[in-house]
Amino acid sequence: MILGKIAMGMLGTVVVGGAMLCSDGFVSVRVNEHSPKGSHIFFVVPGALAPIGMKFIPRERWNEVEKELQPWLHTIREAVNGLAEYPDTTFVEVIDRTNHVRVHKKGDSIVVDVDDPGETVHVSVPFRTIKSVVRELDEGMPPA
Repeated sequence: MILGKIAMGMLGTVVVGGAMLCSDGFVSVRVNEHSPKGSHIFFVVPGALAPIGMKFIPRERWNEVEKELQPWLHTIREAVNGLAEYPDTTFVEVIDRTNHVRVHKKGDSIVVDVDDPGETVHVSVPFRTIKSVVRELDEGMPPA
């Protein structure tokens, strides 16, 4: 009976921890090199890892980030919040003879697609992740 309660407690901890880790959505990156020995990389990571990873930025580098972003932080926050509510659309699309680059909003994510003769790259970042990063930047900076 006691082992059952311990197992249930551990299972509950794993479920709650997993839910928290997935709460910011998932960042997806896919890279395919167009050559016979080209690399094919694909990974998906929980977006909650981005603000956690920011904790490992060395203090001297963090000071540089603060100095550069402080004047723009309010604008960045408002832009991210506004874009999150915006309908699906293409923000930038560049097409020439050999390259195609597209930055667009799809669902709850910002998506960057690049296709050129050498490789194809796809990156998708949920707005929840971007908002968490902006919030982390905001909390790490003194008020303006």
